[in-house]
Amino acid sequence: MRTNGNNYHTKQRAAVLSYFQRHPSVHLTAEELTDALRAEGTSIGRSTIYRALDTLCEAGIIRRFQLSQGEGACYQYIDGDAEICRTHFHLKCLVCGTLYHVDCAQLEALAAHLGKQHNFTVDYAKTVLYGTCEPCRRALAAQAHVQKN
Repeated sequence: MRTNGNNYHTKQRAAVLSYFQRHPSVHLTAEELTDALRAEGTSIGRSTIYRALDTLCEAGIIRRFQLSQGEGACYQYIDGDAEICRTHFHLKCLVCGTLYHVDCAQLEALAAHLGKQHNFTVDYAKTVLYGTCEPCRRALAAQAHVQKN
């Protein structure tokens, strides 16, 4: 397996690439990736993960996202397709941290409105709306109900 002239000859480095190839739509932090690989039985250190992520980013195989200040970056498999995540919006749950990809005609209409009426082009890859996802809303409501009774 070769990436941009770099030989992925170690089992650990190959495991990083393989994980992203098997989960092409996920966004993971280095810590989440480390935990996921360890759960699969791959013994890998965090520094090895970071080196592999850097190499894969440089090769255009994964993309690094910095979602907000003070928060760790997350990574997504793009396999050289720089347009991935440039055609939809992202929603991030403030409770569980899940990042959702959203194709929504109303959000696209908002982006078109901003372009036409305000001469402003939205960068979809960097547009993240923050809120609370459905499972977390239900869990929070259940907790509030238990505490109330």
